[in-house]
Amino acid sequence: MPSRFRMVLIFLLVPLFGTNVSAQASQPGQGQAPVTELRELLGQLVANNPDILAAKYRFEAATKRPPQVSTLPEPKLALVNFGVGQPFSGFVNEFAYRAIGVSQEIPFPGKLELAGEEAQREADSDRENYRSIVLEKTSQLKAVYYDWYSVTKAIEITSKNRDLLDRFEQIARARYSVGKGIQPDVLKAQVEVSGLAQQLEMLQQKKSIIEARIRSFLNSEVPLGRPSEIQQSPMPLQLESVLQMVETRSPRLQASRAMVQSRAVGIDRARREYRPDFNFSFQFQKTGPAFHDYYLAMAEIKLPVYFSRKQRLGVEEAEARFQEARQNYQANRQDLVFEAKDKYFTAMTSEKLLALFQSGIIPQSS
Repeated sequence: MPSRFRMVLIFLLVPLFGTNVSAQASQPGQGQAPVTELRELLGQLVANNPDILAAKYRFEAATKRPPQVSTLPEPKLALVNFGVGQPFSGFVNEFAYRAIGVSQEIPFPGKLELAGEEAQREADSDRENYRSIVLEKTSQLKAVYYDWYSVTKAIEITSKNRDLLDRFEQIARARYSVGKGIQPDVLKAQVEVSGLAQQLEMLQQKKSIIEARIRSFLNSEVPLGRPSEIQQSPMPLQLESVLQMVETRSPRLQASRAMVQSRAVGIDRARREYRPDFNFSFQFQKTGPAFHDYYLAMAEIKLPVYFSRKQRLGVEEAEARFQEARQNYQANRQDLVFEAKDKYFTAMTSEKLLALFQSGIIPQSS
């Protein structure tokens, strides 16, 4: 078999024969670096990744909003001194008094409930967005970990092939020195050794970049040993099942759906702003001992007379935000469906190629 094809075949079969290639090197006590398990990195990812933590705190902050916006405004306490002739005249006549009063603003019924529901829907969206970011970063870390495994195996195989060709070169030089070989064989062996040395340097550089990427995910200069062995796992799902899971279980899509619901509630809340709010107050007025005390009760109502510049535009704003959320939902749905199909077909193609190597190319090349 030509040497070029042999090298290509070796690199393609790294995931398949990784266990056999490094079985001896994986034995304890051989001076190998400790194994860094994927699950260990995933645990650190959730605890340390800045994007995940930012989404977590954003969700936690959003959960504090519903009680705030659905609670009545704070009541007001009023202390009054009404002097006659001078600011602090005392109780010189029946018009002078000192008073204490309270007032409470009450929004039109339904406003607070709608505000709380809208905020709760937004919190639901932030929760699903947090889950989506966790899954996204987990997927990215897994992909980088598998790249790390692949390049580590490629380095092991390339190193062994370089050592083997180096021995071939030594044999060719020895044969040439005693007149049993020809110089082109020596030059060819040297070229092959130099080529593998160059590949090894490039693989080492790629490995360093991948390890730096892993540390960036973990937001820590965590020491990395070597990746654990990876076994083939078949794809048990059909495409229809995958697409159904996208529709019903995707946190990213559920976050968009919750935002659509929040914006729909926002339209109802904006329309409710046409309704007036109320204010009720009570005041006790203390006069002199020779006069009667006063009791003042008052009800006020806000008149939305500027509705053309406030409430009407508020409704239009809410409707525009609702349409924005709907289009974002559709865009996210289309993106997720495409990504699901793309990853599914890639997995199916990988399984077919692996089966082809196992049943065809490997037996034919042996």
